[in-house]
Amino acid sequence: MFKRLLSLVLVVGVGAALLTLVEIPRLQIGSVNEGQMVSVEPKQPQLICPGPVYVNGGDTGLKLGNFTQSGLSVISGMDGRKPLLSNEFAARTIDGQKADSREFHAVQSQLARQKLAGGLAATNCIPGQNEAWFVAGDNSVGREALLILVNPSTVDATVSLQILGTDGPIQGAGLSGISAPAGKVTVLPLAAFAPKVSTFAVQVSSRGAALGMWLQQKTIRGLTPGGLDLVGSSPDAQKTVQIPGLFIRASEALRTLAANDLDYGDTKTYLRVVAPGNKDATFTAQVQGADGASFGTVIQGTVAAGTVRDFELNDLADGNYIVQIDSNEPVLASASFNRIASGQPDLAWATAVNATKLNAGFVTVPGAFSRLSIANPGERAGSFTLNGRTQTIPAASNVEVILSGGTPYQLTSTVPVAASTVIDISSAIAVVPVLDYRSVAGQLRVIVR
Repeated sequence: MFKRLLSLVLVVGVGAALLTLVEIPRLQIGSVNEGQMVSVEPKQPQLICPGPVYVNGGDTGLKLGNFTQSGLSVISGMDGRKPLLSNEFAARTIDGQKADSREFHAVQSQLARQKLAGGLAATNCIPGQNEAWFVAGDNSVGREALLILVNPSTVDATVSLQILGTDGPIQGAGLSGISAPAGKVTVLPLAAFAPKVSTFAVQVSSRGAALGMWLQQKTIRGLTPGGLDLVGSSPDAQKTVQIPGLFIRASEALRTLAANDLDYGDTKTYLRVVAPGNKDATFTAQVQGADGASFGTVIQGTVAAGTVRDFELNDLADGNYIVQIDSNEPVLASASFNRIASGQPDLAWATAVNATKLNAGFVTVPGAFSRLSIANPGERAGSFTLNGRTQTIPAASNVEVILSGGTPYQLTSTVPVAASTVIDISSAIAVVPVLDYRSVAGQLRVIVR
């Protein structure tokens, strides 16, 4: 009994000694670990260019399902004070020294005269993306929509697609788990997922690497190329959407062509609207002429949730227009139009552009006739400065500026504006948005739990 009491006394004594010598962690309920701030360096500036037009079957057209690049593309741009100019036979990645579009930007162009592709394809070289919407495309007979995915990284990517049609999401095998290998270009014919569908929109999601993404649209009438375009991604859905750069020419000739031959029905001008959410979208679209010089039109419509609709704008006279859409629900939108002088028409998609206070740079395509289309959708007048020259832009209006080919420009604005360049080479047409992007340093709060 005495030994047990002695052992108990010793245990209690040791415990008391430990309590006085060892600091026990204090537990607090309801407190938050504030973590620590970590400085993050800006990402290495990089632009991805898709390269020349892709044709099915190679140059001969006999190897169906084999998409190869044909001809060469011209890259023009700036990296600080260093001009960028090169001819390319394949996709190209450009590493820059400057971290924003004001100092580092590039545009790619190609006037294709191939047996299986004809027209002007021009687009921005862009930073990599993990998510993108493409509000364009036609897979009806003689039309081909290709999704071009360029992976410049050393990491493989896995891609998933969501395709919305006029009746809702288009279901099918192979829409997820698509491989985009590191250092490779993956070309996906969208007719494999949406065969013979003339109206659709595509959402692309990439895991594992940021990709350069474009939609290539091509028309073949019989054996004759009838139009070509490289379409960039659209901004996120908004209740107010701006589409600059709808510049209509030869409208009567195109209407006559479409009336006399059903195969030219897609040369009509039309607006494509997507309601990506779970509620129907009711909208009003105002087509406004620049400086009041051209009379536009107003259309109203409803797009069911999760669907896409096309609305004809075929009564527009020749003129320079922008489209402003006001909707009760967020929508995506773009406009398609054609140009013709002699021979076959060429097609172009004018995509939506977010209105922001710009501090951006861009360069025009060498040898092309180009105009800047800039819209101020707000209720306050402002101004923009283009290469040192300042011009006012009234509220709820748009203006155009003639540009010089192959020239770098810097564009700033005092109010949110949306801008695109309209590129014309012998009535072959393309519309390229002015992008304002930057790679910046910063700080992140890191919390370890």
